[in-house]
Amino acid sequence: MNKKTTSTKEKNPLLKNLNTNKMTSSQIQEEISKTQKLMDDYISKGKYPNAESCNEKIEYLKKILKEKKIKEVNKRHYNEKENLKQDQNIDINTLNELWDKKYQELQAKSQAALDELGRNQQEELQKFYSQYQQSPNDVKPSATYLKLKKEEEGLVKLKKFKEAEIIRKKREAQMKIDSNKNGKNKENTFKNIEKKIKQKHANELLYLKNKFQAEFDELAKGRQKDVESLNKKYSVKNKDLVNQQKREDNINISKNYRKRIEDLHNNYEQKFIVGRKEYAAPEAQITKDQIYAEIRDNNKLNP
Repeated sequence: MNKKTTSTKEKNPLLKNLNTNKMTSSQIQEEISKTQKLMDDYISKGKYPNAESCNEKIEYLKKILKEKKIKEVNKRHYNEKENLKQDQNIDINTLNELWDKKYQELQAKSQAALDELGRNQQEELQKFYSQYQQSPNDVKPSATYLKLKKEEEGLVKLKKFKEAEIIRKKREAQMKIDSNKNGKNKENTFKNIEKKIKQKHANELLYLKNKFQAEFDELAKGRQKDVESLNKKYSVKNKDLVNQQKREDNINISKNYRKRIEDLHNNYEQKFIVGRKEYAAPEAQITKDQIYAEIRDNNKLNP
């Protein structure tokens, strides 16, 4: 509140007990209407000093009302922007919850598939180990072993037992050699089959992981697309809100500008009448062009 307004309030008895800080815009407007009726009554009765006090009160209330409305508009503009931010945050949170749920579902699905694959592969290995352990250890006789055996049988038929005993020992020694060779072959066969099974398992695991990674990548793309779409939506909404608020500000500024032009003409070019008395307008201390310039400069345009 400027010094002039404060001085007016102190001098005018109608303003002394008036607390506009606790009054709403509508209450101030009602007070203006009541005072206007009172002023009209004073004018009709020729009580011009009283009418002047009412007029000062009205002008004072109009100024306060204007300031309140500006504050209300600014507050509303601020609330509109904050509400838009809150709406955006709510939509972002909702979007995140939706995609988080999809991600968690896919994660659970992929883990279940990996667990099932692991169990199946373990069962396949255990089955192979069991079959290997249960496979007969029959040694396939070599040609040398068969030759010694035939020779041993011939010597026995000829009753050459000493020679047969020598051949028997050679045959048994050959049997050990054949048995060791057969064991090594079986072990090599086991390792080769085990290696192939494990390689197959590794390929199956890699395929499954790549399959689900592709699905996760698709989820990430979908999420990013929705986020960009949401941000674009609120970017447009924010732009529209800013433009709307600018239009409102410009309308208020335009009204204020027209009001100041009207005041200029009333104060410096016309005469004004209170009741039935005519008064000369106060002489201007500055030129009309200077006043127009001052109005244009101030209306950059602050109401």
